[in-house]
Amino acid sequence: MKHIRTAVALSGLLLLFTFSSALGQTDRQTIIHIPFNFTVGEKAFPAGKYVIERNRKDTDTVWVIRHKDNSGKALLLTQPVRSIDTQEDNRLVFRRYDDLYILSEFWIAGSNTGRELQVSDRERALEKALAERRQDVILTDRGR
Repeated sequence: MKHIRTAVALSGLLLLFTFSSALGQTDRQTIIHIPFNFTVGEKAFPAGKYVIERNRKDTDTVWVIRHKDNSGKALLLTQPVRSIDTQEDNRLVFRRYDDLYILSEFWIAGSNTGRELQVSDRERALEKALAERRQDVILTDRGR
């Protein structure tokens, strides 16, 4: 009888830890202030506060970026990128061509895995035309 109680208790703890871990993974979302106009794919966004979150809870491939007031959003087709270091802050990486900022990566604080966005046809054309003027811009933010 004692072994049955122990087995049931351990099974309950295992279930609790598994559920807690899955719940923590599905709540990946960040809010960040972007102080300049920018582009994602073919869509332009004004400066402001944005939410970046998974499109679906069961996959990391497609994410959504939306204005905090829900005035605009875009789907982000991504692939994973890794860093040796765990990120202390939320971080967005933009490619800058003159005064045009294009979102290229995002990293969420507390993780060493980020997401890299698929390069759009528009950006490929810009890269060919303005390669010598391209700059990478990194925006960090501790807020949530």
